[in-house]
Amino acid sequence: MKPVCRKDLQPALNGDDEEIKLRFLVIKPSSFGDIVHLFPALALMRQKFPDAVLDFVVNPEFAPLLDFSPFPVERRIIFERRKLASRRFLPELLKLRRELRREYYDAVIDFQGLFRSGFISRLCRSKVRAGFANARERSAAIFYNRRIKAGDAHAVERYGTLAKELFQISGELFKPELPVCETAKASLPELPEKYIVLLPGTRWESKRFPAEFFAGICREIRKRIPDMHFVAAGSAGERAHADTVGAGVINLAGMTTLPQLFELLRGAAAVAGNDSGPLHAAAALNVPVFGFYGSTDPELTGPWGDGCRSFFAGCGCAGCLKRICPDGSYRCHQMDIAMIAEEICRKCVEE
Repeated sequence: MKPVCRKDLQPALNGDDEEIKLRFLVIKPSSFGDIVHLFPALALMRQKFPDAVLDFVVNPEFAPLLDFSPFPVERRIIFERRKLASRRFLPELLKLRRELRREYYDAVIDFQGLFRSGFISRLCRSKVRAGFANARERSAAIFYNRRIKAGDAHAVERYGTLAKELFQISGELFKPELPVCETAKASLPELPEKYIVLLPGTRWESKRFPAEFFAGICREIRKRIPDMHFVAAGSAGERAHADTVGAGVINLAGMTTLPQLFELLRGAAAVAGNDSGPLHAAAALNVPVFGFYGSTDPELTGPWGDGCRSFFAGCGCAGCLKRICPDGSYRCHQMDIAMIAEEICRKCVEE
């Protein structure tokens, strides 16, 4: 695969012999955690092309995440997946095509790796359409003219490989400093001075550790740090589950916007939770993170970077990637609560 070099990226000059700004399109419609995992790769691209313009194809519910992108996004092209799967398919497809073709792109990069995201890249006006040679859906690669091989590594590393190989970037991946949303910070409800955010919800049943597990961690931490408070966060659909964690936990699940959630996480002494988007947001914000993994593998989707600790069950079925436990035993959820609480407390004291 021939890497993209500078002269491949629209070498036209204006009348003053100044280089025209490059414009890139990133395709990554979902999900919460995957978009956050993309931030280090976007930071590298921003370093390489500080004057470039970035547009982004994203699902409507995740568009607010782009407020925290280390590479400022000029245009958010909304991918209405539900409408495209309905009777309105044709008008919605034509609308999406018009939006995509409003600009000429020096490079279109599909970080999603699905057939539909590859197809979106083909609708664009660009000489460079890049994606993974080993995409999640192999059929996606038929739409690319630049195919990058990335091994079975952590999602952050895979996205970084695609950006580095495509643009010949030699720098190391790093956690960029994410901007503070002062409006969201100011609009949060009054919070205790010291608190740990709990993330007891997640979409997969197999990734959702029981409420008793989180309640046990709270009890053990209170034994060691009596004045520590706990705030549950997550989506509206996770509010009922968060309620079952127990008395004394402030339940803000479903009560925050995405920017407010980021600022809630940023102010925490630590974050402890299941494999979920907010867990990865906390890691990106450099908050001490403790992730609990059962059906998914932290080597591939764990919280990334320094200050992160993943707990992974030692049973043979752990990492099965099944949304529901086949035998209903959930052996992967059986962990040493006292040991986990001790590690969280140690980190909180250090901080």
